[in-house]
Amino acid sequence: MTTDRASVLRALHVPGRPLVLPNVWDAASARAVRQAGFPAVATSSAAVARTLGHEDGERTPVAEMLAAVARVAAAVDVPVTADFERGYRLKPAELAERLLATGAVGCNLEDSLPDTGELVDPGEQADFLAEVRAAAGPGLVINARVDVYLAGRPSREEAVRRGRRYLEVGGPTVCTPSARPARTRSGRW
Repeated sequence: MTTDRASVLRALHVPGRPLVLPNVWDAASARAVRQAGFPAVATSSAAVARTLGHEDGERTPVAEMLAAVARVAAAVDVPVTADFERGYRLKPAELAERLLATGAVGCNLEDSLPDTGELVDPGEQADFLAEVRAAAGPGLVINARVDVYLAGRPSREEAVRRGRRYLEVGGPTVCTPSARPARTRSGRW
């Protein structure tokens, strides 16, 4: 069933038609989003962390974050994608295994350090994404988040360069949060 839901989530990413998903923080908010008619559910690391009594920035113990994602995934009959920050310091294979075990079929992985907001070298991030992709196989849709605007380096050229690099290694989607609404593109820039 995981691969089926991953296929559904992948199919929802249509160039020119942004996939908009309100963020959830627990099973009740996930059910509310589903009842509102959304075709998938997305967790928010900040909202989940605060609900659990922690601050964002990977300050939530990874087991607690994974348990919260599992409760969300169990509460709805649609694909769930988890905001998993920079991976909670897990090795790529462990990250993929543990995230898939929650029932989530997608994840956001950021290219900035949670403690400082400093950008990770794009080659290092591309290698990380490629390793997660290889470990997860088709059961996990990776959304590579490009944080150049959040890091205070508002360079469209750098955002595009990073996004292309991440798409090349198997991140099927890329998003670039900014002061303006985030723009997600599937497949190519």
